[in-house]
Amino acid sequence: MPRPQLQSIPERLDASQRFTGRGVVLALVDSGFYPHPDLMRPRRRIKAYADATSEEAVADDFFTPRNWSWHGTMTACTAAGNGYVSGGRYRGLASDAEVVLIKAGLSDGRILGKHVAHAIRFPLRYPHLGIRILNVSLAAPSNDPDLADVEAAVAEVVAAGITVFAAAGNTPGRPSRPPASAPEAITVGGLDDKGDRHGDPSLWPSSYGTIRPGLDKPDLVAPAIWVPAPMLPGTLVAREAGALFQLLSVLEELSVEQGFSETRQRATHEERASVNGLIEAVAARITRQKYIGVDYQHVDGTSFASPIAASVAAQMLEANAELTPAQIREGLLATAAAMPHYPKIEQGAGLLRPRQAVMWALQRKQDKHAAAVEDGALE
Repeated sequence: MPRPQLQSIPERLDASQRFTGRGVVLALVDSGFYPHPDLMRPRRRIKAYADATSEEAVADDFFTPRNWSWHGTMTACTAAGNGYVSGGRYRGLASDAEVVLIKAGLSDGRILGKHVAHAIRFPLRYPHLGIRILNVSLAAPSNDPDLADVEAAVAEVVAAGITVFAAAGNTPGRPSRPPASAPEAITVGGLDDKGDRHGDPSLWPSSYGTIRPGLDKPDLVAPAIWVPAPMLPGTLVAREAGALFQLLSVLEELSVEQGFSETRQRATHEERASVNGLIEAVAARITRQKYIGVDYQHVDGTSFASPIAASVAAQMLEANAELTPAQIREGLLATAAAMPHYPKIEQGAGLLRPRQAVMWALQRKQDKHAAAVEDGALE
């Protein structure tokens, strides 16, 4: 049978319901995007869309579901989706944040370092958008000539007061590639929490290692499997999910009727076996495709761990808007929970803990206020 409904990320990570990224602008760099209802309804929260691979963004590329737009749509909704299509169930931790979506992938699927660097620097070119957090869930190829410039772009953006998060990658034993290799980036590795707050967590097989002497990545880990995310409406995947769940419902109803019908002759053994076989086949397909409903599926990879961490930073900034990138890093790492059965190089500071990170931000604000009063700066 298909996997039962997953717990949402806020439930699994025991996040504070009080903070949802209100007043914070979160930018995401990815291969492409689509204006999903979880970002558009009941209030449009997409503040801007840009294409770093072209001089001018093409509206049709954004408003039409494309093969290359599913990944970015899912990362954006993982961080800031409000779960509109699921009745609020599958929302992200920054469900009230505004988002800026920056496409950095070509239509043929290629990712070039020059486009990634250009996308990362987008907040510097448009400071009026008020971007405070930037998440990058892609990496430049290992032989790309502009790798150093990608790292330089991260340093420039962080110096301007914008916190950068980057997915560590999904190749165990290999160091992360730019931008995740940048010292200034908060690099997020993967955790397998079994999709449940009370599950026995283990590490997801993500990239880790020494980038250069004195610099190990990742910095911390967050859920990288069993992450609920919306499918692109109208695509073959979404249509298949709808058809499979509808067929499964009909078959299960038929199975019950075969066993308990009083209006006609009971089904033969062969008829029951045929229906049960179809139920098993449909359920197996649903499981294989990771469908958890007609509109959502679960996804995996550090591409989704990183925006989860970025959404916690949005909560922290809502709690304390004066936090700098260095302070956000400090708070996230100080409140993470080390996993004692795994080497530090594989997990950094350990498991992301949203509630504790927000409490850290609030305490920092209170301490600053108390210090100001003591110094006579406030009455």
